[in-house]
Amino acid sequence: MGLLGQIQSGAAFIRQTTTITNTPISSSTTVFGSTYILLNVTVNNPCRIRLYSDSASVAIDDARPTSSTELSASVGLVLDTYIESSSYKLNFDPPIIGTTYSASQTWYNISGSSIDATFTYYPIESVYASRDVLNFYAQSLPVTGSSETGNITSPKSFLILSASANVSGARLRLYSRDINTVPAFEIGRSFGTEPSDGSYIIADMMFDSASYAYKLSPILQAYNLTSYTQGSNFVGYILENAASASAALANVTASLSIYSIED
Repeated sequence: MGLLGQIQSGAAFIRQTTTITNTPISSSTTVFGSTYILLNVTVNNPCRIRLYSDSASVAIDDARPTSSTELSASVGLVLDTYIESSSYKLNFDPPIIGTTYSASQTWYNISGSSIDATFTYYPIESVYASRDVLNFYAQSLPVTGSSETGNITSPKSFLILSASANVSGARLRLYSRDINTVPAFEIGRSFGTEPSDGSYIIADMMFDSASYAYKLSPILQAYNLTSYTQGSNFVGYILENAASASAALANVTASLSIYSIED
């Protein structure tokens, strides 16, 4: 069940507001929905606001200073902003997509003096069990740089919430078209090189650890654009073993946790 299915089942999706009062507060929770669109926030005093997808992310990121942009891949950070003016409403344009990894709880840290913070948001996931997983499997990739290509069945449009792989050095690329239509210059592009126009690329992920899931920040939006009017239920992919030869494994797997917004 994706967004359409939840609407048809009777879930009410309208813009809402939530006010958090009597802060500063660290490592507390509020509810915006399991996945939501954050539209703006209004405060009454200068403050720093951070929103997280789970309590583990708060614990890892709690001591990071405002000036630091270094973020662990295991941290699900939705928002980190410092609002300097007490009369300032911060509008997010484009809006921010947030998600949670524990039912519908959004964790937050708000630092400042006597802060009241009002958030306007739009929930887009009411039933947490509606999420799905895309699994990618490549057999016998013993050489650095070897890869397997194909198309995988997926919703026409979806959000990518987290990603994982079974080997450090796995590289996964997703495309909005049939993999057979992806141009040769993109197929051969090395990781870290800017993609060219016409590459059809959705995401290019390099996994430097196989010990935890990568909580994507920001959340990625994925679409099939084979037909702009109809769409198709697949995305193209390249799964590559980019590890050094001594660390290469015979089989490489990767998985994406997703939420469908267009079945």
